[in-house]
Amino acid sequence: MAAPQAPEGARRPLVFFASTVGLIVAILTLPVVLAVGAPIEGWLLGLVLWLANWAGQLFTAKYAVQMSPTAAVGVAGLSFIGRAWLVFGALMVVAITVDRTVGLTAAGVFLVAFTFDLTGRAILHGLRQDEEQLTE
Repeated sequence: MAAPQAPEGARRPLVFFASTVGLIVAILTLPVVLAVGAPIEGWLLGLVLWLANWAGQLFTAKYAVQMSPTAAVGVAGLSFIGRAWLVFGALMVVAITVDRTVGLTAAGVFLVAFTFDLTGRAILHGLRQDEEQLTE
């Protein structure tokens, strides 16, 4: 027997927070970037790269849901790896050809936002698994 779950309405704030925690943290990195004297261009680049990555993840998930489980895992995995290489490539180009500090700042902002977003998605997955077990 499972422990009693909170009513659906009570879980909405947690679902909203878990869905947007990457964006919230990405925005909250601005004061840190400014406090350490890093270039705001690096923060902006990191934010833009993370937003593009987030949009790519949402786009992939929208279409992967309609596929068989095996195909969905393959598409999601390839998308994840492809987006990582694209971001890494963009950061390398900026760090080598434009400004190393901008590239490193952008990499830090991206990494922090990505880490919190991934954590939020793991929480959402756990919440969905709980809901599925309750409906069985």
